[in-house]
Amino acid sequence: MSISYWESQPTDQPWLVNGFNGTWNFRDHSLIPNTLVNFIMASFPKHEKMKRIPLEEINALMNEVWEGPGSMVKIEKLTHELRLARLGSNDISLKRGSLGDVKTIEDYDKEEEVSFSDNDEEDEE
Repeated sequence: MSISYWESQPTDQPWLVNGFNGTWNFRDHSLIPNTLVNFIMASFPKHEKMKRIPLEEINALMNEVWEGPGSMVKIEKLTHELRLARLGSNDISLKRGSLGDVKTIEDYDKEEEVSFSDNDEEDEE
């Protein structure tokens, strides 16, 4: 969602994310509002899955940046800044997440190579 969208959302409805006025204390990854997931994932670029990020770290991050009702504008701006920083970074591991360099066929030596015909022969035995 865009910054302009969140600027037009109400801040006086505490049951909505943009109206939340409290301390975050997520106890399960599935309970994290979808509107926060992009920011959290951008804040932890080396994790490829949300469930691998410790909840304690997510809660600490959210409580550090959350300023009460209307904070979704800030979250959207921070998400955008984190993406720009990652894309502009020379650190390839941040661009590719935690996977690092991906091997191509040229990176494997002869001992690691397996052809389909080798597998077919094993199946016939």
